[in-house]
Amino acid sequence: MMRREVMPGTARRTMMAALGLLCLLGLGGEAMGATTKTYDFTVLLDDDEIGHQRFDVTTDGERTQIQVNAEFTVKFLLITVYTYQHSNVETWQGSCLREIHADTNDNGDSFFVKGTYRDGRLQWRTQAGERAAEGCIKTFAYWNQDWLTGDRLLNSQTGDLQRAAINLLGKETIAVRGSPTPTTHRRIVTDQFTIDLWYALDGEWVALQSTTNKGRTLHYRLQ
Repeated sequence: MMRREVMPGTARRTMMAALGLLCLLGLGGEAMGATTKTYDFTVLLDDDEIGHQRFDVTTDGERTQIQVNAEFTVKFLLITVYTYQHSNVETWQGSCLREIHADTNDNGDSFFVKGTYRDGRLQWRTQAGERAAEGCIKTFAYWNQDWLTGDRLLNSQTGDLQRAAINLLGKETIAVRGSPTPTTHRRIVTDQFTIDLWYALDGEWVALQSTTNKGRTLHYRLQ
């Protein structure tokens, strides 16, 4: 009669712990596929640095989550004349928005946008009330030029679904982190503002520029 070897309890527990760690690391089965790309910008108003805005884009298969944080302070003669804070988490399925949770303090004025996709529609609330829209709704997804399509975009600060024209202006070479870089130049035009965007030839978002309602120029410089 063959004797069956029995693994001692300590060794068995050690092996199970190791297998569990392998699974957590994605080495014991299907690899964990989530990747994160960060866009961290210094923000300037004309030539004055006023703050930073950071975009963390995490992709896992068809699901993408974007976390945005911004904080600006404008001073005149050392006196703070304007402040801005914005935080936003968006979840996308493919190239369509599925959830949004945004809060903004625009110089003392508070805004929020809370929304989710259900029953075939994106439904969201703002301080102005409830809204809903069918179809593939998108925000101003600067971080992915392939998503900047269609003729309406959801403003993540106000919750307004804005008419927008998105134009391809061609190739340009601009300075990125101090180096001349070939880019593709795109422009978003709404009835309220115009935003210029530049992307490296590999698709990386590298710059943004817009003009404020007082005629000053807002620049995003990639760190």
